[in-house]
Parts: sequence; structure tokens; C-alpha cells
Amino acid sequence: MAIDITISTAANLAVAQPFSLGITAVAMANSIGLLMENAVIAEKGAQAIQNAGVAQCCALMIAAGAAKVK
Repeated sequence: MAIDITISTAANLAVAQPFSLGITAVAMANSIGLLMENAVIAEKGAQAIQNAGVAQCCALMIAAGAAKVK
């Protein structure tokens, strides 16, 4: 009985390190995926703000030019 427990314990110890490294790699990949998704969403938001700013500046320039023409 003691031999079976020792063999079983040794087998568990042999599997524990690769399993924990595998789980760590999966967690890291998941975290990187979430970070990249967040970066894409933030970039879209920044692009929308930039487009709105450029459109507003163009509108102000056109309005200033039209005001001087009168």
C-alpha cells in the first residue's frame, strides 16, 4: 500500500509542473488578448474624437472665412 501511494505521489509531482505552466500560459494568452481588445476599442474611440475635432476646426475655418466675405 505504501508503494502505491509513493508511485501515485511521484506521478502527481511529475504532472504538476507542466500542468501549472500550461495553465499559466493560457492565463497569460487570455490576458494579452483582453489587453489587445481594449487597445483596439481605445484606438477607435481616439479616432472618433480626432475626426470630430478636425470636422469642428474645418467648420470654424469655413465660418470665419464666410464671416469675412460679408
